[in-house]
Amino acid sequence: MFGKTTVAGPGRKKRNALARRVGVLVSAVALAATTAFTGATSATAAGYFEAPYPAGESYQVSQGNGGGYSHTDAYNRYAWDLALPANYEVSATQGGTIVISNWSPYWQNGIEVIIRHPNGQCTQYAHLNQSFYEPGNWVPQGRIIGYTGMTGAASAPHLHYSVIDCNTRVSLPSTIEGYVPATGTWVRSSNTRA
Repeated sequence: MFGKTTVAGPGRKKRNALARRVGVLVSAVALAATTAFTGATSATAAGYFEAPYPAGESYQVSQGNGGGYSHTDAYNRYAWDLALPANYEVSATQGGTIVISNWSPYWQNGIEVIIRHPNGQCTQYAHLNQSFYEPGNWVPQGRIIGYTGMTGAASAPHLHYSVIDCNTRVSLPSTIEGYVPATGTWVRSSNTRA
């Protein structure tokens, strides 16, 4: 049903470098193949995206859209960094098909999950410590897809979340819970578990 990607802890052997490279290559090919076969086009994100954590929880936006630290380029301009604690549940903001669920082909993202949604856009969840599903699995909105961490270019545990163009990975203007939360905002989730 689902696979598991984890980060080696102290005293444990790290994953085999060759296996990691193969996983990254397979993930990149899966994203390209899914994009080619579905014919997704560039567009502003459509639809309602719930917060990527369980209903009733509130977490602070540590860096919002266009943040001065790392959300300045096209790939991150409309992203949010959410100050979730390490090893905390990350939930799908809409239902869709898992495209990537492993170490990213871009080292800065660490372990990431990318989900393609029926509206043609993808959501990206980066810096995870663990991801649960394999590419091709369908997950409903609210399903726990991984745990937060600080893999890749993260200096503290958090979730990097963005709605992206599936073809280019460029971030798209979107909302969380119906609005665009700014840096410092606490976002309360209505995302029920599936």
